[in-house]
Amino acid sequence: MENAKNQITFKGTADGLVIIIPEEMETKHILEQVALKVKAAEKFFRGAKLKVMYRGKKLTEEEEEMLVQMMILNSGVTVESIRYDEPEQPPQEREMPSKISGMPIRKIFFKELEEGPCKFIKGTVRGGTRILFEGNVVVLGDVNPGSEIVASGNVVIMGKIRGMVHAGADGNRNAVVAALRLCPTQLRIADLITRCPETDDDDTILPEIASVKEGAIYVEPLGK
Repeated sequence: MENAKNQITFKGTADGLVIIIPEEMETKHILEQVALKVKAAEKFFRGAKLKVMYRGKKLTEEEEEMLVQMMILNSGVTVESIRYDEPEQPPQEREMPSKISGMPIRKIFFKELEEGPCKFIKGTVRGGTRILFEGNVVVLGDVNPGSEIVASGNVVIMGKIRGMVHAGADGNRNAVVAALRLCPTQLRIADLITRCPETDDDDTILPEIASVKEGAIYVEPLGK
C-alpha cells in the first residue's frame, strides 16, 4: 500500500472541490489517482457542476487540462473552472475540516446516495424556495431561512441549514440529514419532527448528522 503522504486528497467546499497533490508526484500518477477517486464516486459527481482548486504541486496549463478531462471522462462531472491555490492566498471557500473530509463523510455521501435517484443543487437555496424530490437531495451551498427541502430519501447539505428540511418524506425512517452546520427552523425525518437548539448565527463549521434512533430524531457529530 502506498504511503498516505503519496496519496492525492479530495476536500469538499461550499462551491466545489479542493485537490491536494503531493509535491513530488509524477503527472501520470496524479492522473491515475484522480481517475480512480472520481470513478469510485461517480454517482456523487455525475451531473454536478464544480469549481476545482488544487494545492501542493503546481501543474502546467496542459496538465491542468488533462486533469479536468480525466475527471469528466471518469465521472460525468462538469468542471466550471480550475485554479491553483497560492500558499500566501488563503481560499475564500469554507473548507470542511480534515476529520470529516475522509471516509466518514464519503460513506454518507457515496454509500447512502447510491441507493436511489439524486438531485444536485448548486449554490444557496434562498428564502421562499420550496424543493420537492423523490429521492436524495444534495445542496452544494447553504439553505437559507424561509426555504424548504422535502425529499423521500436523504438530504445532504454542503453548507449551513437554516430553513426547513424533511428527509424520508414518504415515511422512510432510515433517511438521514447531514450538513456542515445544522440550524434548521424545523427538521423532519419521516413522521418525526424536531427543532435544533438555537445557536449564534455565525459561520462556525460543526458537521452533524440527524437520524432516527429508538423512535426519535438524534443529532450527533458527523463521523462519530
